[in-house]
Amino acid sequence: MVRGKAGWMTASSTRALLWAVCLSLHLIWTNSITQAAIYHYTGACIHKDKVFLPGQTFFRGCHKCYCHKAGFVCFSPKKPTSWPEKCQRIPTECGYRVVYRENPDLECRAYSWIG
Repeated sequence: MVRGKAGWMTASSTRALLWAVCLSLHLIWTNSITQAAIYHYTGACIHKDKVFLPGQTFFRGCHKCYCHKAGFVCFSPKKPTSWPEKCQRIPTECGYRVVYRENPDLECRAYSWIG
């Protein structure tokens, strides 16, 4: 058990939280998925009366959630804050895409994101 500001955390809760932080950093660095903010829920991994197992994912609205042994973590969509001048940000149902102005079917890499 680990002593934190909010009290004692079990080793599995600590590992789950560390996993969530590492995953979010990986997602931000690789820009493979547009998600940023982390929300951690303890207890059973249940959403809309469906039980999910560790390793499974589901969506709570626009938040993508990942199940683990101690509960689940959810990530909110990120918002691009800067991109090349030849590109533009367009809203989607659950976030944004950055695309080339001349070819909106082709994604453009944003310089920075905020979550």
